[in-house]
Amino acid sequence: MSFPLELTALINSHNGNFTRKFTLNKGLTVLLGPNGSGKTHLLRGLKDSLSQHTNGKRVRFLSAGRMGLLEQYRSDFDGHRGGRPNYDHATFGSKSDSARRHQIETLNGDFQTLAERADILIKIQERLRKLFKRDILIDWDKGSLKISFTRLDVEEKPYSSGREASGLMHLVGILAALYDDDVGALLLDEPEVSLHPQLQAFLLKEILSVADHPAAGGNKKIIIIATHSTEMLQIQSPEDLLSLVFCYDLMADPVQIPAEAGEFKNKKVQNLIARLGQEHKLSLFSKRPLLVEGPSDVIICSALAGKLDMHLEAAGSQLLPVIGKGQMPTVAKLLRLLGKNPVALTDADGIADGVELVNSYLNDNPTADKRANSLGFPSAHQMAGAIFADFCRLVDCQWSEISAKAETHPYWVNKKAGEETQAKRRSALCTLFTTDDIELTKLGTDGTWASIKARFTALFDLLEQCGLFVLRKGSIESYYLSSDQFTSAGKPSAAVNEIDFLNQLTYGDAESAYSDVVRCIRHASNAEIICEADALRDLLLSVAAPAHARFKSGDSSQNFNVLARSILGDRSRIFGLVVEEDKLVISIESNILNVNGFPVALGKDDDVLKSINAALAANA
Repeated sequence: MSFPLELTALINSHNGNFTRKFTLNKGLTVLLGPNGSGKTHLLRGLKDSLSQHTNGKRVRFLSAGRMGLLEQYRSDFDGHRGGRPNYDHATFGSKSDSARRHQIETLNGDFQTLAERADILIKIQERLRKLFKRDILIDWDKGSLKISFTRLDVEEKPYSSGREASGLMHLVGILAALYDDDVGALLLDEPEVSLHPQLQAFLLKEILSVADHPAAGGNKKIIIIATHSTEMLQIQSPEDLLSLVFCYDLMADPVQIPAEAGEFKNKKVQNLIARLGQEHKLSLFSKRPLLVEGPSDVIICSALAGKLDMHLEAAGSQLLPVIGKGQMPTVAKLLRLLGKNPVALTDADGIADGVELVNSYLNDNPTADKRANSLGFPSAHQMAGAIFADFCRLVDCQWSEISAKAETHPYWVNKKAGEETQAKRRSALCTLFTTDDIELTKLGTDGTWASIKARFTALFDLLEQCGLFVLRKGSIESYYLSSDQFTSAGKPSAAVNEIDFLNQLTYGDAESAYSDVVRCIRHASNAEIICEADALRDLLLSVAAPAHARFKSGDSSQNFNVLARSILGDRSRIFGLVVEEDKLVISIESNILNVNGFPVALGKDDDVLKSINAALAANA
């Protein structure tokens, strides 16, 4: 028996019992996905399915919370320790636990293994001594397993494992599970917990050294991990992507690239995978990666996202700089294979030079085709092709009509020898969107420049619905308000200088100046702006409505806070209600809520809902 292996996970969840299927293509399989996407459920659900593939060996599951009961010795877990944990009393179970060591899902099971197996202990000791200048000591104290450590680089007495660094404790436990040849399949939930990045890299190397089918003999075992760490990914060839399983929601099937995917034969894809960096790996953890053209775009997009409270990463996106013209369609195609919805922010030359990138977002897109049909085109692909062809003819034939304006654009000013035709198209396209419509109609005599702008606007609007956003003014530098728009060297430095100016702008001015970029970030983040007033509104109304009804009926007592307490209990403490100058005044008693509009003053004839909505700037 060998790979590939078809597995079925039996999921027991709060939404009922169901199955999930995926394929193991090699010894190590990695589950990726955000918190709450079902990775742990999937891992645990594989235990029964794996047992038939382990050549009679054990299936071991090691949880993300594997410190387990050890925390009672390492922290003031109940607030009664006076800040002094019981470090020196740490134990790892009794001798009777040894028989169940493979069923124990915490580090207790692995330290039981070290007490049981002298050969595994020797492997651990050698690595601790040579790499970390530590030694580990195993002892039984009145039937309880005690683990101590000692430092080899200084003279000191052995100390309890309760005092050892949590990262080293995790590492020792996982290594013990890896080296245990009684285990034929190891399921690791978040192996990176508490580990320094370099330790994660070391652990991955050890994992890869034993990952294989148990039938290969020796200590080979099937290993499946769920991780949030780029350090736990080794991607050196297209085939390595076959061992990644993407989880997006517990109620949806996980996503895998099929082994027969033709894209693996694409030279651009192969070259891209061969040079994957940390940014690319980070994008594997997001649902809607945002592709941009370079470091300057990353700097500006990050600054705008922070300025405008758009939480890109938290909402499942990740900025990914794609270096090299023509690479963006390839990267987008690869990400779609992984079940992702890539969003792209391209310079204007991304469409002025051709429609390859545009077509990568329009081909086989029924929604885009339907929109194009409504505009009189058979398909979105044909719509883009027709507009691009007409634009190129217009530039070639009527360049003199727009040249005076276009030749002031950075695309023209910074052109290189032999790129005149390309520079004409690029600068002409940007001139369409940096010139107002009235002035544009005066160029030439037939209104063709205004007409082509209207057609491009329709195309760009359609592309944005598909996730492709065009910087209509040119490159990101063309939007600068402070830094040099013509810069061609030192671009990241210019971008850093620009964000200093951006931070001084109002919310509205920043959004207006960078409107094309802001629309893209908002689409990629796909999340509403955090507004604590929205969360507070219903709570406030539950107090304000009955209090106002009493106030309106003539009750002018000071007992409205008692009423609020009877409705909300202790939560009412964030509000203060008093009658002042024939108004019911509601204040907020919190130093941490960022909510404007308080105090709210309600007259007897005021509409409570409208007044509170107005005060909180919420929609009625």
